[in-house]
Amino acid sequence: MAIGTVLSPLGLILASFATQLWHIYLAQGLLFGIGCGLAFAPSLALPSQYFTRNRSLATGIAVAGSGVGGVSLSPMITQLIQTIGYRDAIRVLGAFGFGILVIATSLAFSKFRPASSGHGYFSSMVDIKLLSHDFNVLLVFCFLVPFGYLGPYFLAPQYATYLGYDATTGANLVSIMSGLNSVSRITMGFLADRFGKLNTMVVTTILAGVIPMVVWQFSYTYGVFVVFCVLYGFTSSVFVSLLPPTLAQVVGVENIQRAIGMSYMMTFFGSLVGPPLIGVLMQNYGWTAAIQFSGAPTIAGGLVILYLRMRHSKGKLFMVI
Repeated sequence: MAIGTVLSPLGLILASFATQLWHIYLAQGLLFGIGCGLAFAPSLALPSQYFTRNRSLATGIAVAGSGVGGVSLSPMITQLIQTIGYRDAIRVLGAFGFGILVIATSLAFSKFRPASSGHGYFSSMVDIKLLSHDFNVLLVFCFLVPFGYLGPYFLAPQYATYLGYDATTGANLVSIMSGLNSVSRITMGFLADRFGKLNTMVVTTILAGVIPMVVWQFSYTYGVFVVFCVLYGFTSSVFVSLLPPTLAQVVGVENIQRAIGMSYMMTFFGSLVGPPLIGVLMQNYGWTAAIQFSGAPTIAGGLVILYLRMRHSKGKLFMVI
């Protein structure tokens, strides 16, 4: 986390001095991205280490902050750009992020020291011993879902323009989705502790795939599109908060840090390729192709979790698991 605390603000500040596009790729794309991963992923393991009874709720509260940031930072950055310009706005954001990360890092203490494998740097990140059948299923889930679920967040402003509204209206809808992410992560965390983490992941993940393919597909008016944004914001990112406690259940709390790292490695390709691919589909084949593709990988991920849930329950439908 300490390295991420330095790299992510540094990436933003360096991007503010960019004079060519590749400068932004390296600074804001690569350096900032690596820094965010190093700061965010380790923090996901902490609630599971300190909570047992309400582990999903604790994780939901912890990760709800990212949704709050999405709601508050979007209008703040817009105002900063209009007031002091793009470059200074990024510098302010970098300084603000550094301050927040310093506080967070100073308060984060792991109960378990990561075990050293003694076989080099790669082995310290990837523990082959963790690759049980259940963990492999979760890795497949982590690989599939990012291909689709980010698409609506990137395309909402453009779709609002398609309906005849300005991009600011679409950006406001993204803020609404981000805010609902926070509410849903806490709410679903509470429900997961009572009705089962896998049960909750199955329902919310499949719904997050079905909602774009059904509701967004027929959002021919602004009102229907708002309904889609509300429903999608409430279901789309629940897995982010439920994955860490599920991993703790599968690999053990003492191994959760490495398990989360391996899981997020699996999200890399989908997160990198998915949103641009959805954009290409929209430009070349229209909105229907983009919308249907944004839902399909998420449904596939939900079916993977359904398989894991049925495996653990030995085929029983009504079981807290």
